[in-house]
Amino acid sequence: MHLKDTTTGDIMKSLSSILHEVGGTSGLALNLVALTTEDEREEVEQAASFAAQEHPYRLILAIPRDLDAAEPRIDAEVTVGERLGAAEAIILRLDGPAAAHLTSIVLPMLASDVPVVTWWLLDPVRYGLEQELRSFADRRITYSARAADPVQSLHRRAESYAPGDTDICWTRISLWRSLIASAFDGVTQAVESITIKADDDDPSAQLMAAWLCTHLGVTPEVADTEVERNSEHLPAIASVAFTMAGGETMEVERQADGTTVLRQAGLPKRRQTLQGRTLGQLLAEELRHLDPDTAYRRVLQTFHEQHSDERVGA
Repeated sequence: MHLKDTTTGDIMKSLSSILHEVGGTSGLALNLVALTTEDEREEVEQAASFAAQEHPYRLILAIPRDLDAAEPRIDAEVTVGERLGAAEAIILRLDGPAAAHLTSIVLPMLASDVPVVTWWLLDPVRYGLEQELRSFADRRITYSARAADPVQSLHRRAESYAPGDTDICWTRISLWRSLIASAFDGVTQAVESITIKADDDDPSAQLMAAWLCTHLGVTPEVADTEVERNSEHLPAIASVAFTMAGGETMEVERQADGTTVLRQAGLPKRRQTLQGRTLGQLLAEELRHLDPDTAYRRVLQTFHEQHSDERVGA
């Protein structure tokens, strides 16, 4: 159902009418409020549709449009199911002051008694909406790789961190972290040095370095490397190599075709395939855990502390 120059009240009446026609709604797991642009709308809808297979939710998709318009205007589309799968969806296109007051528009639309997650691919600072998105959410998912300055975006996340914050760039390295953690099963020697071959502007690579430092007490060297990837959602990491105190080495290397090889002294090579996941798969992984991600908080703070001197000198 499409509504032109509408109000929050009329939008909710339309949703109620559609739900009545389809026989009500199944239990919702959460509210997902996503901020995007018209250019990214289809990508966000596809990701949300995939994630809704695991997490039935009410999706409120906010698209700032004409920010310079003198008068506020809301155009809306209300759907249940259809192209967005197991989700109740409200798509908002916001002009002028309506875009600047996202909280007052969205709050009456939220399903009661379930958590609220906000998610954005674009940089909300550009629209003056960073605090708006943080103010009413239990969990907040950003994607620093999409920011104009991805590494600077991580610093902003660290400086303004609140319990419930997380980043798709952190989710992107969960398979890498699992592989490395399993490689250390049975390793008793201390790690002396770590080298990561990666694009040093990739926020996932920086979070990987901070994670390793947090767990192993060794600050990795990030060797700036051009990395061939088959998906933008794959971290730009080519390899992680460890040298132990006794001189033994261990390396995890991802080749361009996705084949990932673990080389470890005294053991045969181990191979597995590590391909880029879709945005929907990454979003679904994040939505499985709505409690504060304390590991991400520690790693983000480590990253921020390690690079604070560089920022002062910049």
